[in-house]
Amino acid sequence: MAVLALSLPGAYCGAQVPETRGVQRSAAAITDIRVNDPAVMEARSTLLRRGEAELARGELVAATDTFERAAMMLHAPDTEMGLVRASMQAGQYRRALAFCAHVAGAHLESGPAGALYAWLLRVGGQGEFAERVLRETLDRLPQDPVALDVHRAFGSSAPVASELLLRTPHRMAPQALMEDGQPAVPSAARVVSSGVLIGNGTMALVPSAVIRPGTTQAIWVRNGMGETTLARADAATQPLEALGVTVLRLDAPLAADGTPAPASRDPFAGSAGFAFEYAVQESTAPAWPWLSQGFFGGFLGDGGLRKLGIGMPASTYGGPVLDAAGRLAGMVLPGRGDEAAMLPASRWADLLPEAASTRPSGGATARPGAPMPPDQAYELGLRAALQVIALR
Repeated sequence: MAVLALSLPGAYCGAQVPETRGVQRSAAAITDIRVNDPAVMEARSTLLRRGEAELARGELVAATDTFERAAMMLHAPDTEMGLVRASMQAGQYRRALAFCAHVAGAHLESGPAGALYAWLLRVGGQGEFAERVLRETLDRLPQDPVALDVHRAFGSSAPVASELLLRTPHRMAPQALMEDGQPAVPSAARVVSSGVLIGNGTMALVPSAVIRPGTTQAIWVRNGMGETTLARADAATQPLEALGVTVLRLDAPLAADGTPAPASRDPFAGSAGFAFEYAVQESTAPAWPWLSQGFFGGFLGDGGLRKLGIGMPASTYGGPVLDAAGRLAGMVLPGRGDEAAMLPASRWADLLPEAASTRPSGGATARPGAPMPPDQAYELGLRAALQVIALR
């Protein structure tokens, strides 16, 4: 069942709606007779523990294989949610979303399965659909603690997964994976902004306001797959400082395959686009970025900034902005009042040629004017959008 479902294409408008009409199925109607075999269940539990450990270490091929073996022993939502999260850890959002639709629809008795599906829909910009899935889950299971926690989190414009929502098998965030054997981020650090991965994974752009010389002891950046590395700002070479942007050099490069290619020109005012930001949180927990969609605004004076135009939640600044074809068009910066601004990618291309000249393999190749579906854009954002973490 898991193998077949993983082959489903992940189209944005094709996400499946769990069928909720009729009477909720009884436990007897969904019981697999193998659940009564203690030896099989013990072996299955061992596989699930192994799969979770492999996922936590970033061994994605091994974890997927282990969860598949467990799935052959019992058709159960915990195993299948492990497979969903393995796809997300690999940056395969469309695949994860399509399979999670199956998990939620085939296991209506599982509140966590419906809650995880709702969370994945909302991070990818399908807010109304997410609310519908969560509402139907709570209609069936009004006391389910995971679904209730998601409902509470959804009360924020930029929800944060914490405590119960970070437990397995439904964990609504990636695992933290340190690059090149680096030590874990200390618990005293905090997420201070979002950032943009550039330069074939060797550099990051972050808002200068979050870098405090003399008080910031260390900086890390982390992508939406949980890959994390130390980063450093070279005070002697900051070509974008006048624009309010600091360039970080990464101690270990992050995966650049699949990151968006730079846009060849600035997007027109009124054209569609995507923006990514991480939620504000008082911890170092990894997270998936939130996608917002909208239409670009015009330019703001002579400074090179322009109105973002895309409505953003109450979140950090610094995330990437993509044009309608999925190309990297800029980064989000604070604007006037509560309105976000955008620094076009052309500005850092002029001032930071080493970043502009690189073209990551596997990036967006859509022709000008060819719109990219939001779920595909979200896969690009998982790689390009960074959490910026500081120890002060």
